[in-house]
Amino acid sequence: MKKVRISVGSLVACAVIAVVASLVNVNNDTTIDLTDRIEVDHAAPAASAVVNIEGKITEVGEDGLSFTLDNGMEVVVTDETKLGIDGPTAPPKEEQFFEPTFRVGNLIGGFTEDTTTEPVTAAVIYTNWNFEKPIR
Repeated sequence: MKKVRISVGSLVACAVIAVVASLVNVNNDTTIDLTDRIEVDHAAPAASAVVNIEGKITEVGEDGLSFTLDNGMEVVVTDETKLGIDGPTAPPKEEQFFEPTFRVGNLIGGFTEDTTTEPVTAAVIYTNWNFEKPIR
């Protein structure tokens, strides 16, 4: 008798699950077309930025323009170094992840033309931001 109760209970549970599953999928037979929400700007650049300077600052030089990253890379920022992101699709400067100073804990993303020198001279620093304690 106990086996019969378990079998009937299992059968009822399966029937309930089948009914609920069919009710949930009643209105989901049509596919969603998102193509009308896509905006294409053919004038926008198609390339992405090359990043070969990246890491967290562990030490900042006395000049405030040289620093060491957590991967051991030493980086020097000069007057020729471009700061931030530019171009036709770049966000405004005040919305970019870029702080006014380099400080310990900031995450850095940038590019150098020669990674073999020590220290490397940054051509561009795209990001200089501390997500834990940002200043602006």
